[in-house]
Amino acid sequence: MKNEVSDIYEVAKWFLHTEPMTHKKLQKLLYFSYGIYLAQNNDNANELSKSLFQNNFEAWVHGPVDPYIYSLYKNSGINLLYLENIETLTFNQEILNALNKTMEIYGSYSADELENISHNQAPWINARKNLSPIDASNNAISDKDIFSTFKKVLYE
Repeated sequence: MKNEVSDIYEVAKWFLHTEPMTHKKLQKLLYFSYGIYLAQNNDNANELSKSLFQNNFEAWVHGPVDPYIYSLYKNSGINLLYLENIETLTFNQEILNALNKTMEIYGSYSADELENISHNQAPWINARKNLSPIDASNNAISDKDIFSTFKKVLYE
């Protein structure tokens, strides 16, 4: 059984509490935090028993996207997202470590820069197979690929 946060939306709210951001940047930070959590809390790609949330990332044109989060914010376009109500979000230390590390590594980048980073990583490239950069895709991004990529990001 996986040790998961109850919902990706809780993690999205954490990011939106840290700063207003576009939907695209939120998507990429969710993806990077998922990868960092996998790398920090699992020993190898064949036994990924701990994940930050249920992974539904797909290899879309603009990088990894979770369709559920997309459906929540698709009407925001390029406008900044922010939360009007301040909530107290409580996560365990493993989760906070991954979220804080994500902001430390990727938080200062723009949405377009994060898109470019994800486009140069194996998980998105492998999931897109032989599609052109502008071909639509809902191909799933492999947890094994995500784990391997973020182990390198964190430990090499």
